[in-house]
Parts: sequence; structure tokens; C-alpha cells
Amino acid sequence: MKLNVFHQLMFVLVVWLLGAALPAAQAEPIKPTIYYQAESANTSLTQLIDSPLQQWRTIPEGEAVSFGYTPQAYWFRMHIEASDADRILYLGYPLLDSIDAYFVRNGQVIHKISLGDQQPFAERPVHNKNFVVPVPTHAAHDVYIRVRTESSLRFPLELWEPLDFMEANQYQVAATGLYFGLLLCMAIYNLSNFLVTREISFLNYSAYTLSIGLLMAGLDGVGYQYLWPNWIWLQDRIVTMIGSIMIMFATLVTMGVLQTKIHSLTIHKWLRRFMVVYGITFVLSVFLPYATLIPFVLILAVVSSTFLLSSGIVLWRRGLIYARIYTLALSALLGAICINALGYLGLFESVFVQRYGIMAASAFEVLLLSWALAIRFNDGRKEQLALKEQINHQLEDMVSQRTVELERVMVRLQKANQELEQRSNEDGLTGLYNRRFLNQEFKREFRRCRRNSSHLTLMMLDIDHFKALNDSFGHLLGDQILIDLAQVLKRTLRRASDTLYRYGGEEFTLLLPDTDEVGARDLAVKLAQAVREHAFDTDHGPMHITVSIGVAVGSPGVYDQPTQLLAAADEALYRAKGAGRDQIRVIAERERASSNLTS
Repeated sequence: MKLNVFHQLMFVLVVWLLGAALPAAQAEPIKPTIYYQAESANTSLTQLIDSPLQQWRTIPEGEAVSFGYTPQAYWFRMHIEASDADRILYLGYPLLDSIDAYFVRNGQVIHKISLGDQQPFAERPVHNKNFVVPVPTHAAHDVYIRVRTESSLRFPLELWEPLDFMEANQYQVAATGLYFGLLLCMAIYNLSNFLVTREISFLNYSAYTLSIGLLMAGLDGVGYQYLWPNWIWLQDRIVTMIGSIMIMFATLVTMGVLQTKIHSLTIHKWLRRFMVVYGITFVLSVFLPYATLIPFVLILAVVSSTFLLSSGIVLWRRGLIYARIYTLALSALLGAICINALGYLGLFESVFVQRYGIMAASAFEVLLLSWALAIRFNDGRKEQLALKEQINHQLEDMVSQRTVELERVMVRLQKANQELEQRSNEDGLTGLYNRRFLNQEFKREFRRCRRNSSHLTLMMLDIDHFKALNDSFGHLLGDQILIDLAQVLKRTLRRASDTLYRYGGEEFTLLLPDTDEVGARDLAVKLAQAVREHAFDTDHGPMHITVSIGVAVGSPGVYDQPTQLLAAADEALYRAKGAGRDQIRVIAERERASSNLTS
């Protein structure tokens, strides 16, 4: 491996680390107090609802739930204050077997949801590698959550507004993609080296890199999300199975990099014995439950990593040059593994290490070990002068090819990030722009209209009696109506500058630049008539609905802030609904809006 390629890969790692660190400074979760208690044989939800807070223990603010490996289920409780904003509950650990969330208001359960990694991934309400539960009401209420797992019972339990959650996680998503992209690149690169040189160490290293990727995919949740979403059996055993395989290949890589058969026969024999233990562990992982085997696997990981590190130190002291790089590479990973194992056992709080530290350490180790393997291979080439020139040309060709592949991967990653950004601006159900994108465009258009002294109209539209439709016919019919309504509204719009957004639930918003009161009224009438006359095709047959429309017209110089125009449109919609629905109300002046908002 040439140093310029190595430096490029190190730069990718630095970018990944920066990307993982950025979100913490941009968005924060809502922080209600979290209470907990262990489940007993006679615990019931009714009893928990009636129990005073004095019977619950409190999780310190800012700390994650952490009980280590325990067969016991735990109950968690939090009070969610009333808010106009949507909110979500976030359980930031993908290996939780069973989660039952009860949303309780005035002592009555208003909503219940069950999820966990013992269910197919597609059954989750939000397709996230961790567990995301939408809060079903804006009113004040309590949440009771029962969690049980055979894995370590440790996770952040947080309350977020969706936009803040997306902002805090978008960089992490990009960073995770870069991490797995880096592992894939290194695996392909070393596999290519094997095909060219027939050096078995490159093949072992490629397999080792892939096993790290699969293990981290299992720990991070992306594996269950994208690779085996319906394979519950594999999800239950992925850590112990792939963990055993990863240590086996790590041992093979150690033998190849350090050439233990030549430099220390004693170390070589012990490594072979470890290989046998790892093979037995892998077989046992197929048959034994996760909870039975995982403590042994964690202890074995710490012991084996310590022995591998000690082997590098011993050969370093004997003057083996690439043993120094090997020791440096393994030190970072060993520290992360040890802290992570202690965290899984409940002896150390290491949620951050589990998520990012071990990723960064493994990426660092992959890069340095690849470098050490290249150095060791170059030393071998010097001992075989007859093959030196031939191998030199082969390596140069491979570096050039690998550089092109890396550039292609980076282009694909950039394109994937662009697609992800575009999807984040779209409503998943209707395909319209979402509220997040409206907030961006609204501010930009408001400033433009103020500069040009032109009108800006904001129209808010709400389906009448939509909740009754959902309650009577189910949410599937409601979704069909929302999708069809989006198309009806889009067909009615005539100007390219008029933009339709799904604001949330059954509410839609239209941003109408350069539109005065007369034009806004005409369009509102056309929209209401189009909806009224349209037969919505549903599973229960054709249906007719009506909409209430609120219009706020921003004349030049009337509104100072976009939030004022938004408040006026919301007030107009409130008047339309209050007038009996299927109505249109227009607020054209700020003074009229202000007087009504304060009355």
C-alpha cells in the first residue's frame, strides 16, 4: 500500500469522526425525568399506574439506562407535557428483545405498541435501526415502558421532536455509511491483493474486515434493517456467531502479519489453540441461547485480544518492525473492546464507546493493520529479489485500480447522501414536500417577497372530520384519502411557483408567491370545489370529503416575520373550522390577525 493511499483513507476516517461529533452541538432531546423499577411476579400495569412516584427510582439526568446482563424485565415511566409539536420516543439500542409502550392519560391507556428485535423489522412503526415510537397525542400524559432483553439492558431513553431528531442523526447516518464503505473498500482491496499475489494473509485480512463489518452491522442495528430484516434467528445470534468468526480471522491475521511460525513458535501454538476454542464457540452459538453464551464470548474477547496484543509487544521487543504498527493498531481496538465488554456486563457506562468508539477504533485498526500487512509483504518481497520487479508492477496497478474504485465509492456515497437529503424533504406517504422543507422554503420566499415588495400568500387546508373517518374505517382508508387528496390538489394548481406541502396529519399547506387576496380567494374556491366534487376511491368504495381552508395574505411591508404570516394562516383555518367546516376564511391584514389572535 502506498502512503498517499493510506493518507487518503486516514482522511476519510477523520471526516467520519467529525461527522459523528457534529450533531451533539446542534440538537438536543427533550429531557423529562425518567423513573424505573424492576418487574416482580405480581407487577401489573394497573398497579404501576396507581403507584406513587415515591415507589420509583430515578435515572440521573443525562445518563442512559444501564443494568448490564439481567434476565429481569424493567418498567420505565415518564411524564410528557402538553405540546403543539409532534414527539417521538427513542430507545437507542438495537438489541432489545421486547418493548411494550403504554401511553396513559387520566389513568386510561390511550395507545399501546409492542416492538423489539424478536419481531420482523417491517413491523416497526418507524423504520430506524434503533427503536422509534411516535407519541400519539399532543396532550399531557404518562408513558409506561416495559423492556426485557437477553442482551445487555442498556440504552438511551429520550424524547425528541422529529425535526430535531432528524437533525441530530443525519450526520451519524452519513458517518455510519462512510464507516461501512471504508470497511468494504479495504475488504475488496485486500481480496484483490490476494488474487494478484496469492498471499493467503490478504485473503484472511479481507475476511477479517468483512467479519468486523458484519459484527458492527449487528451491534449497530443496520444489519437487521438492511441485510436480514426477517431473519429473527440470525438477529438473535449474530453477535456471538460473527464475534467468534471475527476473532478466528483476527488470529489468522496475527499469524500472517507477525509471522509467528517463524519468529515465535510458542506464540504460534497458543494462537492455534485459541482458534480451536473460537471454532467451538461458533458451533455452540448455533445451538445455545444468546443469554447463555454471550458472557463467555465477551470474556473470551477480552482475553484473546489481550493475548494478541501481548504477542505484538513481545515481537516488537525482538525488533520486528511491523509488530510496532500491529501493536499500535490493536491497542486502540483492545481498549474499545474491553470498555465495551465491561459496559455490556453493566460494570462501566460505555454507550458512546459502543456506538462510535469501537467503530472508530476498528476503522483505525483496519487501516493500520492493512499498512502493517503491506510492510510485512514488502519485506518478504525484498527477500525474493527475483520477484521484486514483477510484484512492484502488480502492486502499482492494484493501487491505481483501488484509487479509482475508492473515488467511485466516494461518488456513490455523495450521491446516496444527496438522495437521503432529498428523501428527508419529502413526505413518505403522499410524496409531497414535508414540513421540514416548508420551513426552509417559507423563510427564503418571505425574504424574497420583502425585497421585491410583492405579495406572499400562505394557505392552510384541513380535511373535515378526518379523525371520524379513521375511527370508523381505519387508518388504511385515511392514508388512501390523503394520497388521493394530494393528487387532486396538485392537479388544481396552475402556476409552477405555487408549492404544496403536507404540514402534518390531515393538514396541507400551500405557499403562493406573488398572489394577492383576489387570486388567493379564487384559488381557495377552486380547491374546495375540486375536493368536494371528487370521488375518492377507497377500499370501502367511493367517498366524498370536504376541506376547511384558511388563507393569510402578506401584503408588502405588513408582516415582519414569517411566523406572523404562519400564525395568521393558522388563525384563518381555525375560523373556517369554527364556522362549521367546508368553509374558506381569509386574513389579509396583520392588524385584523393580531386582534383576533389576542382576543
